[in-house]
Amino acid sequence: MPDRNSDGQGRIVERGTVRIERLLPGPADRVWTYLTQSQMRRQWLAVGEMEPRVGGRVEHLFRHAELSAEPTPERYRKFDDSPAMFGEVTQWDPPRVLAYTWPGDDGSSEVTFELFPEQGEVLLILTHRRLPDTGTMVSVASGWDSHVGILIDRLKGTEPRGFWSTHERLEQRYLETFAATTADGTKPEHVVRLERVFDASPEALYAAWTDLDLMRRWLGRSVDADVRVGGRFRIESDGDEGEVYIHSGEYLALEPGKLVKQTFVAEGHDPYPYADEFIAISFRALPDGDTQLTLVNGWNGDGPGEDGAELVRQGWTLWLDLLDGMFERSPELRRTT
Repeated sequence: MPDRNSDGQGRIVERGTVRIERLLPGPADRVWTYLTQSQMRRQWLAVGEMEPRVGGRVEHLFRHAELSAEPTPERYRKFDDSPAMFGEVTQWDPPRVLAYTWPGDDGSSEVTFELFPEQGEVLLILTHRRLPDTGTMVSVASGWDSHVGILIDRLKGTEPRGFWSTHERLEQRYLETFAATTADGTKPEHVVRLERVFDASPEALYAAWTDLDLMRRWLGRSVDADVRVGGRFRIESDGDEGEVYIHSGEYLALEPGKLVKQTFVAEGHDPYPYADEFIAISFRALPDGDTQLTLVNGWNGDGPGEDGAELVRQGWTLWLDLLDGMFERSPELRRTT
């Protein structure tokens, strides 16, 4: 069960669905006004009218600069004065359940707020459904968790926490947590995890995994890739004794400078012993200019045993050595942006 008093505890509960549970100061009627009334919702999420009925229109105008004293980072400044976006109320049961299609995505996703009184407090269960990929789930979870933190501060009557610093911290947390899941968003039965620090920028490392010209410098003797979510890749590499290894899969998430996630299958096994296999490579900038790369390889099915897991670890270590070697041969690539 998640810690309802702490942020960063959001979960993927089914494919394309993120859930966050937090305890809020009560009563539920007061929380309901912060969810539904424009000027109250403006203080923690977005301003805009909401028609109080199923089928009613929901309007959101995001004004993030008003949420806390922190300045807006450059990459988000375009959202400081966003146009009105509209959704539709799908559930209206005050003060217990509110749901609406998310404004601005043409009804593709839906958010539900459920309120449960608990000894003077209110348990908020926030569920956002029909999210298309891991990157979107990371964005949605970190965004909602940051906004709910501001809501808690408003309900307590305290100075709102810094919205953007909170968002940055939670985005990194969810990136690492959600990356280590199968394509269905579930926790794999088996995981091998490696970490390595590279003398390179996150952008340069991301390019090494996604720029086809760079991929061909280190990944294998033949690399073909349609680098987009839903696109496929195929890699041929040589073994020590002349054998050829072939790996293929589909891209699940691509977050520039942050994350590459893909299904991963070693061809030539009949039948293939693992199910739902994936790799997720995330990048975190360090204060000294280096980058920590974290590689997670997960799968379901029969485990390889400790000896087999060590062979998997050794195999990925070899590939990371090859990546390191590319930067050694071409140090100008270390700071590719």
